[in-house]
Amino acid sequence: MIDPLQAPPLIGAIVYPPDRQPEALQAAFARALKARGFAVGGMVQTTRFGEDGRKTDMELTDVATGEILSIRQKLGSGSRSCSLDPAGLAEASAPLRRAIEAKVDLLFVNKFSKAEQAGDGLAAEMLLAMEHGVPLLTAVPAALVEDWHAFTGGRGRLLGADMASLWRWWGPTHLYRDLVAGVGPGEAKRVIVGLNWIMVEGPDGIGLAQTPERTAPVCRGAAGGWTGRPLAELAQGMLGWDPLAAAVGIAAANAFTNRFDLAALDVNGLDSLDAPDRMVVVGAFPGLAERLPGAVVIDRRPGPGQYPAEAADWLLPQAEAVIVTASALANRTLAHLLRLAPFARIALVGPGAPLAPRVFEYGVSVTSGLVATDPDGLARAVAEGAGARDLKRYCRQATLVDPEDRP
Repeated sequence: MIDPLQAPPLIGAIVYPPDRQPEALQAAFARALKARGFAVGGMVQTTRFGEDGRKTDMELTDVATGEILSIRQKLGSGSRSCSLDPAGLAEASAPLRRAIEAKVDLLFVNKFSKAEQAGDGLAAEMLLAMEHGVPLLTAVPAALVEDWHAFTGGRGRLLGADMASLWRWWGPTHLYRDLVAGVGPGEAKRVIVGLNWIMVEGPDGIGLAQTPERTAPVCRGAAGGWTGRPLAELAQGMLGWDPLAAAVGIAAANAFTNRFDLAALDVNGLDSLDAPDRMVVVGAFPGLAERLPGAVVIDRRPGPGQYPAEAADWLLPQAEAVIVTASALANRTLAHLLRLAPFARIALVGPGAPLAPRVFEYGVSVTSGLVATDPDGLARAVAEGAGARDLKRYCRQATLVDPEDRP
């Protein structure tokens, strides 16, 4: 059965030349995912060399436990036989199979080599992961790319040997779980569901999210009972498909990240990107025509000269810069929009934007939202059905820019 909340299974292979094995890259990516709360399993390799350039050892490290296993036979300096230890490799299969059984978020297999090409090595474990829908990341030498395609039946994706390529492959469908995992301790002191906006106040900040339309056919979430609950618990709502619970979840996550003392740029998100000839804006922001006169605008209810939501599939792949309304996070279109423009500079803008650096790895270059300066005034405004412009009277503009971003 297909789980609508589960990201599609991934099969990826980092392509590398013989003299540049991506072992350190794989290990760094495993550490990054593990630090963000994702369950990782499997093995990454470390090859050690002596001063003369000869291999002195090959080790596999279990990314889940840190346990190390040597897989190199000591054959002597004059031997021309393969130095790979079959017994050590067989021992490495056990943690791989445990990880597959546990349905980890990503399984690391050190590489697809000639042994796997021949059906030996860890080939059986790779095929088992694919059979069970467990996402798999490995490395393949350039000389074996065609064999890798045959092994995966063409379902595998070839990846560049850099961190940005790995994050693009991992994909923005994981962004929601990443945001939830980033919510720490603290309870909701106040939750207000207004006509236009939802506000969640935590111990150190206030988060906002756009209230879903009352006509939404699945908007049946039971309101009330949210105050006093942990922010992390409320944030789990963004992993479901009920629009009201999802919006409360986003506001709860923002209450943790959009902290009162957050250091950020005092810049409007609409001004955060240069305005190249090929700029696309998703969402009809007020005053947009004067601010960005040359931008192409996509909106669910397009006005004169604007495009409908369906045009995103044609317009975004051509864009150099994209501004996306933060409501795309709540209505679950954000992942699709980010996938359509993987090489554009993208700004996520609006009161519901999470001021969390962890969004940067998913293709967002700038995130621009609000930090409350007058909690009681903001609460009154939300309860009275205030619009986005009215909220700004009780907040300060706050913008975070990816330090790795290059115009």
